[in-house]
Amino acid sequence: MKVQNNITVFSGDTRNNVRAEWVNKEGTDSFDQKSRTIYVGNFLKEFPLRERIQQRRAEVQQRAMKIVQDAWDGDRQLDKEIKMREEESRELREDNKEQLENLKDVSRRMEELRESFGIDRGSEEQRELERMIQERRSGNVSLSEKEPTEYQRRALLLEKEGAEYRSRIAANNGQILMNSEETKAIRRERLKSHTMVDAQVQAEDVMESLTDQVVGMVAEEAKEHLDEEQEKREEQAEKIEEKREELEEVQEKRDEREEELEEIIEDMPVEDMTNLQQTMDEVKRQVQKVLAEANMAVEDVKGAKVDTAV
Repeated sequence: MKVQNNITVFSGDTRNNVRAEWVNKEGTDSFDQKSRTIYVGNFLKEFPLRERIQQRRAEVQQRAMKIVQDAWDGDRQLDKEIKMREEESRELREDNKEQLENLKDVSRRMEELRESFGIDRGSEEQRELERMIQERRSGNVSLSEKEPTEYQRRALLLEKEGAEYRSRIAANNGQILMNSEETKAIRRERLKSHTMVDAQVQAEDVMESLTDQVVGMVAEEAKEHLDEEQEKREEQAEKIEEKREELEEVQEKRDEREEELEEIIEDMPVEDMTNLQQTMDEVKRQVQKVLAEANMAVEDVKGAKVDTAV
């Protein structure tokens, strides 16, 4: 079975760029119906898509094989029927040979009977016997028929036996003719229908449909995965935006406090500024001590500021 359904699925790492697209050999956005390449990122590892594709492929292949198998079985059934009829006709011909031998034997015994009674071929009794035989073979019975002689009676019994053989041969020939006509009709219809060819075409169409099914499955899976990734990014963006707004608020408060501190320092005497500096140094020392006790490095608290306005 020749099926054109090339599907290439790339499932490499796409942590930085997850996408699902169709491309043709030229690499444009359109896609070739016979050759489809699908980039689906690493979501194939995260979802049982590969297993579902394999299952769908197995189902489609099974359906295609069933179409061909049914056609094959039907074709073989026709062959079987033809062979059966030919075999029956052969047996009937063999039976006809046997019945013809029986007829020859009847003719031989008829001749022996005539000779044993001393009946001449041209005698009135012989002509009367032949007339009786013709009437019986044609189905006509003469009402004026005389009572047969002993010779005629025995000859008519032989004729009756021969009639059975002839009837059997006629029935056999009728069945042989019927078998021959039906066999010819079957072969004529087979030539018209092209059953196996049509089945193969149908099976190929079924396999071709696998391309569309797989593309649809992959595209749907990719879309769902990309939607999830987009939702995650949006959630992260919202958190970053919230954090940025919080930092801006903190920065605004710090700016306000620094402005207030500058105003206080400008109006403060030199001695008070010295005391303030000492106080700030003391606070810094206390902070250093607390951090040391907590077994934390100073560099682990980058950007930390002491609010001297407290």
